[in-house]
Amino acid sequence: MQVKEYKKELDVRGLFCPLPITYVSKELKNIPVGERLKVIADDKAFEKDIKNWARETGNRIVSFYSENGYYIAVVERGKGYHGEKLLEKIKFILVGVKLHIVQYLLEIFRFKKPKYLITFASIPEGFRADKWLREREIKDYTVLPVPNEIYPYCGVVFGFRGKKRAQEVFKLLRENGFLVEDIHIADKKRKYPKLELQT
Repeated sequence: MQVKEYKKELDVRGLFCPLPITYVSKELKNIPVGERLKVIADDKAFEKDIKNWARETGNRIVSFYSENGYYIAVVERGKGYHGEKLLEKIKFILVGVKLHIVQYLLEIFRFKKPKYLITFASIPEGFRADKWLREREIKDYTVLPVPNEIYPYCGVVFGFRGKKRAQEVFKLLRENGFLVEDIHIADKKRKYPKLELQT
């Protein structure tokens, strides 16, 4: 079924996992809730990846079909994932409370706050990356809620004090298939500009 109404179009042909979903996630965050994004892709894993990602982020696949050897998805931006079942909703709230407590403790006790923040395409992706890093004894970062200035809905970021280390971990996660989006700089004006990354 073809859906013609969409706000933007994104062509990710020639890109392979995890990049297509990373670009979809970043682009969708730039349009209002309820608006739609048309995506054209040719990665064979795209259908499975985008459907899983949509479920984890509270976005909706309006249509998905093949045309001229390519995949076409129309995605509607949702309000974010909050859990579907009662237990999922409770877990989601508890995780949010835990992340905000860590953030407030950093503020209250004047610990040196992280200056570089890695963002993810979904909250579950951030927690999968956290588990993966910790299994490899990589623990020199802080898991925090995403600042409202970066993304006004729930999300998770990894905070680092040093630029070089943030870039190293970002590259490591991307090379291992994690849906990392950007590195933002926590500046004094709370504008959180993106660090230019070499792809």
